[in-house]
Amino acid sequence: MITRTRAIVLPDWAGTPVEVESGGWPVVESFGPPEGECEVGLTDLSHRPKATVQGPIHEKLGVSKPGQAVWNGQALVGCLKPEHAIVFDLTGPVEPQWQDTSYTDMTDGWILLGLWGPKSLEVVQRLVTVDVEPHDMAGPLFVATGSHGIRVQLVNLRGTTPGFVISCDRSHGQTLFESCVRAGRQFDLKITGQKAFYAWLNNAALRSTK
Repeated sequence: MITRTRAIVLPDWAGTPVEVESGGWPVVESFGPPEGECEVGLTDLSHRPKATVQGPIHEKLGVSKPGQAVWNGQALVGCLKPEHAIVFDLTGPVEPQWQDTSYTDMTDGWILLGLWGPKSLEVVQRLVTVDVEPHDMAGPLFVATGSHGIRVQLVNLRGTTPGFVISCDRSHGQTLFESCVRAGRQFDLKITGQKAFYAWLNNAALRSTK
């Protein structure tokens, strides 16, 4: 098994990480002392499988229009353009298990951050200039845009409590992470482990799966 290093350097003020190994990745489960409730949580999910998909994707992935996204209970799928999608697998096996050769694995090449909680929309609005909450579009939303000069892919899950996942090239991951921290400082952002993120995800009750 390949042993990987964490893509994001976590600040000391986040607390003492409780870390486990998952598929060769060092994964922070939680922090001590207990994290507690927060207005904005920021979670490193870079160990999760990520891929681009090219070809006739709409039939097997459920997206066909740029900006459209779906949550299928395992992965978030965002349509970048016709016959080109991005996949963030949040709950499946840690080792990528893509269906066919139309998938290009990006797990090692991209980082993935979860930004979630009641004030997460305000934080995202400070990171990107595009509208991430359009009223003329229902369900999860996918956006490919820039944040302080970094190309990012972003999905607004649009659950009952706001939450987003944001990805970029691994080489820019630390810069994006620190941008999130700065943007969330006034909202008492907390850096959390994956347990807190998944507790949010399980309770967010997504409005729509497509």
